[in-house]
Amino acid sequence: MNKLFDLIARISSSLLVLVALAFAFSACEKEDDKIEPKLFLETESVSASNSGGEYSVDFVTNYPWQATANVDWITIAESSGEKGRHNLVFTVDKNEDDERVGVITVSISESTNLEITVTQDPGNRNDIYVKVDGTGDGTSWAEATSLDQALAMAVDGNVIHIAAGVYTPGTTISGGNTADEGDNTFQISKNIALKGGYPADATAGAEADPATHKTILDGQGVAYHVVVVSSPRVEGQKVVLEGLTITNGNAVASSATLTINGVVFRRDYGGGVIIGNSLAEIVNCDIVDNASRRHVAGMYIFGGSEVTIKNSRVSRNASASNGGGAWVADSKAWVYDSEFNENSGGTAAGFHAYPNATTYLYNTVLANNAGRSYGAAFYARENSKGVLVNCLIRDNTSTSANGGGGVMMYSDCQVDIISSTITGNVINGPGGGVYRRLGNNVLSIYNSVISGNTQKDDGPDVDVYEADAEAPVVKASVLGSVVFDASGAEMGGETFNPATSFDADYGLVGDTNPARQYGMNATTLGSVGGAINPAPDAEYLSIDLYHNDRSGSTIMGAVVGAP
Repeated sequence: MNKLFDLIARISSSLLVLVALAFAFSACEKEDDKIEPKLFLETESVSASNSGGEYSVDFVTNYPWQATANVDWITIAESSGEKGRHNLVFTVDKNEDDERVGVITVSISESTNLEITVTQDPGNRNDIYVKVDGTGDGTSWAEATSLDQALAMAVDGNVIHIAAGVYTPGTTISGGNTADEGDNTFQISKNIALKGGYPADATAGAEADPATHKTILDGQGVAYHVVVVSSPRVEGQKVVLEGLTITNGNAVASSATLTINGVVFRRDYGGGVIIGNSLAEIVNCDIVDNASRRHVAGMYIFGGSEVTIKNSRVSRNASASNGGGAWVADSKAWVYDSEFNENSGGTAAGFHAYPNATTYLYNTVLANNAGRSYGAAFYARENSKGVLVNCLIRDNTSTSANGGGGVMMYSDCQVDIISSTITGNVINGPGGGVYRRLGNNVLSIYNSVISGNTQKDDGPDVDVYEADAEAPVVKASVLGSVVFDASGAEMGGETFNPATSFDADYGLVGDTNPARQYGMNATTLGSVGGAINPAPDAEYLSIDLYHNDRSGSTIMGAVVGAP
């Protein structure tokens, strides 16, 4: 009996009751055939996207079963089976008309059946228009509506155009406390696009210019999350945030949680943006001046999310504990041409990848982040992977003796550093440039300069805790004052001096500077990238931080030409 209970304890919480009942039915079977028919569904309602797709519901029964749908736009993959636990898989067709409802009936006898109600969003994909004081139906700039109302009426595929101004969330998060202003947020529960930067008095034909027309989503220091992305993952769709400033969120110091679409959202993570098990793209956004009284103030990406960030700035976010700027957990992130600057926190003040995170950073700056524990700028922890291409990691600090000013690796991680510059970082512990600790942390450095960092006892810029740790791969790079050639051998006759080798934009200067002579050209860098699985974006291997062409260049580091 104890073994049975142990097994049940390991079953996912959503099916615990169902599986327990299934075992009970099996245990109670007798020789006679008078067993009472039993049928239990995981859920009796499903919300489907207007784009259609595949859905499933778990159920358990002690009799043979069959399933039928009362509409032709629902197709059941397997419509009958024997007793036991099952996963009913069905496909919903694309909807190009009004909202519609279908019913799937699961039967095990004439008198024992249950229904699953499938409600599909309408096919309306019209644009929606928003102004600060909008009270219309949102069909045009002249009839602009409010942002809260636009989010409520939107369906998958809609684009919400938002005029300049300050918008404060006034709608309670799903499952939240309506009496708690902190639970007010801009919740994106559909795969839609929010595009800001239009003039405050926009009229037909207006063009977006976010630099001129600031569209500000403001939590006013009250909202636990300014923006919540909870949209379900639908193949071919995603949430897009473009041209927005997201600011003044304040994640609460509490362990209280909410569950949306089976995903647990924490109130104490992600003051600016929180994204749970969704597909999203963030373009030309400023996620700035958010706070957390616990963890990660700027942006929290978790629960199997896949997020692309382009031309954005995650800056001046402050956490009382770990993670200042961004935190990627059990998810994937691709970052292009962006900045994570002036964030503060305990561990991982700039960018945190933990646990089981995969992160690609291209042409990205991490500067002036201030930490109080491990990893001031970029921290990969617990089976996480990081690929840094053309990144400038400079002037980050930590008051802790734990180590890792520029890049920190902890507990079986892999980091590939390609054509990057890590300098000017100051830490009270070891490894002001890169530090590794615990487990097998695999580090590879290509065509990069890691020098001019300050660490404990004048130790090496690239350091490791374990004496028997595997040595990093270092090719055509500078570590401290030591120069390595393309084969990984130290060049005994060459010395790098960080005090005289950088200009104000972190380009390399000096006719005899070895970091200008012994680097990798674009062709060789392409070969390096091809050996990484999955390979980084080839386009970014052939350029520098400022998109200058590396063809013909043998310059190491992030910068080969002027900004």
